[in-house]
Amino acid sequence: MQKKLILLELNEVPYRVIDSYCNRRPMSTLASMLQKSRQYTSVTDDQLALDPWISWSTLHRGVNDEVHGILHLGQVIDSTDAAFPPIWRLLRKRGLKVGVFGSLHSSNIPPDASEYSFYLPDYFDSGLAAYPVSLLPFQKLSLSMTRQSARNVSRSIPFRSALKFALNAPKLGLRMATVYGMAMQLVREAFNARLRIRRRVYQPLIMMDLFIKQLTEKKPEFASFYTNHVAAAMHRYWAASFPEDYGSDRLDDAWVSRYKDEIWFAMDKLDAMLRQLKRFVDRNPEYSLIAAGSMGQAAIPAKKTYDFLTITDTNRFMQALGAPPGGWQSRPAMVPCNCVVVADQYRAAVLKNIQTLSIGGQTIKRDQKPVGPLSFDERHHGDFQFFVQFDSFRGGDTATIAGKAHKLTDVGLGLMAHEDGVNCTAQHVPEGAVFVYPSAQHEKVSSVRKTVSTLDVAPSIMEFFGIEKPPYMRGTSSIDLERPVSG
Repeated sequence: MQKKLILLELNEVPYRVIDSYCNRRPMSTLASMLQKSRQYTSVTDDQLALDPWISWSTLHRGVNDEVHGILHLGQVIDSTDAAFPPIWRLLRKRGLKVGVFGSLHSSNIPPDASEYSFYLPDYFDSGLAAYPVSLLPFQKLSLSMTRQSARNVSRSIPFRSALKFALNAPKLGLRMATVYGMAMQLVREAFNARLRIRRRVYQPLIMMDLFIKQLTEKKPEFASFYTNHVAAAMHRYWAASFPEDYGSDRLDDAWVSRYKDEIWFAMDKLDAMLRQLKRFVDRNPEYSLIAAGSMGQAAIPAKKTYDFLTITDTNRFMQALGAPPGGWQSRPAMVPCNCVVVADQYRAAVLKNIQTLSIGGQTIKRDQKPVGPLSFDERHHGDFQFFVQFDSFRGGDTATIAGKAHKLTDVGLGLMAHEDGVNCTAQHVPEGAVFVYPSAQHEKVSSVRKTVSTLDVAPSIMEFFGIEKPPYMRGTSSIDLERPVSG
């Protein structure tokens, strides 16, 4: 029987959340799967920074951040993809049938993407592409939703894109259960506007419906699927679900009560996605499933804050730095980061001016990591990342560039709301979760989870398919992906 593998990329979901959820929902699909899964604790080998666009690159490529050098969303990574290809490119080059659904940095689309079983780029694609082309209406809607809700969930719905997708949705695999769930969400919002924050979970639910349809029809040998919706809830609401982590510094009871169910609501939707995947794997015994996180999250000191100063008009910001319209290109990034590629003739001026930027008495720092409240980096010639985030900013109405004061609005800076009353209550830690479903019937699931490096994921996948790993990969094939032989 030909061996096949699904990689479910659970961004930043640690066992602390997984185990707490299974204790709350002992009859859940996740709890059932864990009883029949090999379980590992993953630790990222990254040395420079802990961010998902970095740690997923490490997991996908088998080399850490010091080697692959991918530190920013929107970074130009053509040379890295050539030197250290992600696992889907490696397997496709070896002749395997491959499908990709939203894996980070898949927006750097390979030249042979149309030859994949299916290929849906990540949420940060700066263009519009999908294979098969029947997925384009969804991708257009997905990108629109992501950009409108960069920090806070938008009240608006992109009706034109939504209508075009709706006309194609049934044949793409959208289930009536998902449609009903979205309809009920809109009804609940009408009576309780606060619940609008839950819209985030429906994008991956739609994606899973479409992913299962493609899996069923194409049956690729390897397929990946990425979801971030639980991570988004954890960043904001960890202090509500785990108030005991904050001791006497816990947030007020009213805030905790208001948001205490948000992580579990996101996990419920993940459980619904797992139900579909489990059903598919159970019906198709040639498939194994590896659910993996490239790192995890844990509590950080948290306080109430309702707005922050950041870049709200990139065009004005770049003009103030010396790059006119047409002299730079915007690249996808996650608020409060902002990435651009500056034309060579304006690059020196931008580099000179950005180093003089001062806001509220803080002068910008140059750092490979996005360091608050004000930092920048140039990864390659003209490839810039800017990070501006002043929570509860009350530092006056001017910014200084090259010794000259400007009104904040004149240089593209303004306030953006924290609709939840917090910036972040949990942040990244090196430890993540990995489990492989199903394990052999005779295997006893151990309460002690073996620790593996995220560098081991790519070599383990290569070994699963009987392919020798490239010499640059530093990890070992320490993760057992084999499905038990039936009978």
